[in-house]
Amino acid sequence: MTAETPARRTVTAKEGAEALGCSTRTVRRIAAEPRDEFIKRSRARQDLALELKNAGLKYREIADRLDCSEKAAQNLVQRARDRHKLTSVT
Repeated sequence: MTAETPARRTVTAKEGAEALGCSTRTVRRIAAEPRDEFIKRSRARQDLALELKNAGLKYREIADRLDCSEKAAQNLVQRARDRHKLTSVT
């Protein structure tokens, strides 16, 4: 089952479950983002971080643009590099 509305959530599963009177698992199942959509969004963010790094930006600047921590920016760039290495080898 996929999300009925594919928007980012503003309430936690626990808060939703308390409001609806059901379990947190039920809320997660109903509100879950489809895996392929998550992967697509995640890879786009990684590719953007790599593009910014290749353009000469520092990790701190990338983090500011992507609204994340400096370490998260480093991880995004590294994941994109790893993924591109795997696709170029095969």
